[in-house]
Amino acid sequence: MNRRLAVGGDLSPNFRRARAQLDELVAAGITHIADLRSEWTDESLVAEWAPQLHYLHHPVDDAGQVISPDWFAELADWVNAALADPSAKVLVHCHMGVNRAPSAALAVLLSQGVELRPALDAIREARPVAVIDYARDALDWHLSATGADAKSRRNARRRLGRWKGSNQLDAIDVIRAIRDTETPGNRWWLRLSDDDLDVLARIVETAADVAVGLVVESEPPQLGQFDDIFLVTLRGLVGRALVVGPPRGDEDGHLVLPVLVQNLFPPVALSLPRKVNTWLKGSGPNLRLLPAPEYRALTLAD
Repeated sequence: MNRRLAVGGDLSPNFRRARAQLDELVAAGITHIADLRSEWTDESLVAEWAPQLHYLHHPVDDAGQVISPDWFAELADWVNAALADPSAKVLVHCHMGVNRAPSAALAVLLSQGVELRPALDAIREARPVAVIDYARDALDWHLSATGADAKSRRNARRRLGRWKGSNQLDAIDVIRAIRDTETPGNRWWLRLSDDDLDVLARIVETAADVAVGLVVESEPPQLGQFDDIFLVTLRGLVGRALVVGPPRGDEDGHLVLPVLVQNLFPPVALSLPRKVNTWLKGSGPNLRLLPAPEYRALTLAD
């Protein structure tokens, strides 16, 4: 495989781990990132933490559909233009690095003149969990782009079928094994005053589905993308939100956490442990990790 072309999965949802991973990529010489996920993008994180990197969000679903030739063509053009600089290194990634990114890497290698089997072998060597489910789509794009005749197309598809048969991986087992290594998201209490809640309600009413910055006092090391936030006041539970970015300083010197508010509702009275009630009255930093027993009690109350 081209030593300046890397293939893999995405950054950790944990912000501190993601920052360390990005630092490792930069130290390894990565200069360009092509993110193929339709479900999310780390473009804003990369722009903040490593603004020198060139970032392409080139989304495609991973739903077993046929991937269009234009999608492969646009990606291959971008990667090959980047690699025209001999100092450039490109990372092509999706979520798990199982199907979309390896299939995209195959298209790029074929466009560079690498033969089909050596390209497949190189991808599997570099990424042992690569199933490459969209290899046929990548190959068909390349055959069409190069004007291959009917006989050449049949032979190439047979070679692909033989390689897949000899190097088959069970995609379900691979995905399950990767998921087993992933750390589940955390849940957090975030306290609001009644005034804060009124302001938040007005913002959400006029700008639904927009990230809102809520003031916190620190960035806990466990905090991650898509963690659950339970909004609570002295009167009870008042809403839920999802974390959509790491805390950032604002122009007033506050540390604000970007969240997507899922819903707000009239206060639901809660029976909370004494230590949580003490925290809710202002003792201890906002946010507060919500452990499993408290979450179970909250679920019952809700």
